[in-house]
This record gives sequence, C-alpha cells and structure tokens, in this order.
Amino acid sequence: MANILVNGLNIGTDISVTISDNYGDVFTDADIGNMMSFNVSMDMHMLKVTPITNGGKPIYRSIPNGLSGTMEYVRVNGNITSIFTALYAAFYNAGLLPTFTITVTVINRNGTTDEYIFPEVVFHTPDFGRFDGISEVRQKIDFSGPEILSTTNLASILSGMPTTSAA
Repeated sequence: MANILVNGLNIGTDISVTISDNYGDVFTDADIGNMMSFNVSMDMHMLKVTPITNGGKPIYRSIPNGLSGTMEYVRVNGNITSIFTALYAAFYNAGLLPTFTITVTVINRNGTTDEYIFPEVVFHTPDFGRFDGISEVRQKIDFSGPEILSTTNLASILSGMPTTSAA
C-alpha cells in the first residue's frame, strides 16, 4: 500500500512530526523515511503509602516520570543510520550528547489541530532494519524525554485544575 501524503501529514492523515536538535538542525519525518507509526507512553512512578492512621487505608499517587516512545519508518534513504553515525561521532570525537525536540501536530476528527512538543528528547536503541528478499526495510528509533507540552488550548475537561503553582 502506498504512503499517501495529505497536507504534509503521512500517518493516515492525522499526524505530522518535525524534529530539531539543540544545534539548529530541523528535519521532518519525511526526511527520514516513510513514517509508519509514532507511539508515546508516559512513564509514571507509582507511589503507595500505608499510613498507621485512618485504619491503614493506603494512599496512591501516580507521579509523572518522563516518557518513552518509538518512531517506525520504511527505509527510503540512509538518514536514520546517518543520524546515529553523527551521534556516535559527536560523542566519541567531541564528548557531546545532543538532545532533540519532537513536535507533533495532530488533526482531530472534528477538524481542530493539536500540537504537542517533547523537549530534551534523546534517541536510543536504533533498529536499522532487516534487509532480505523483496520486502520493505522497517527501521525504528526509540526515544525518551522528560515531558510533553501542549501549544494548543488545554482541554476544558479539567477546567478546575490549576496548571501552575499558586506561589
């Protein structure tokens, strides 16, 4: 099945990804290959306290602890391998550990657009793909980062919850 591009969006028609590093380089998901999937999971630290008061009823808290995800591509060029070749050279030759910012734009079913930013992301565990027969080569980049930010209006579903401290 061909990868159909609609308004620069290429996973279905729902998402577009732009990546930048902390040295001014900017590239889109299309510069890397044909993006087939983008997956992000929030990492949460579960805290459980069992007090000796109140009958010992446990108290649970889920504390944000970063995020992790995977971008999967069909290889159309050598750019994924080149990214990691450059990252290795930056570390081994100059001691640098670059970070990236991933900006994701999502078109919702109701026609609105949301934008999410994942700052200070690091790439790791690349899979350069399996080359065999006449099948397409699938490549993956795993990433981890500290947080997700939204540049669009926050959902009014939690309109009573403060998003900044009252200091």
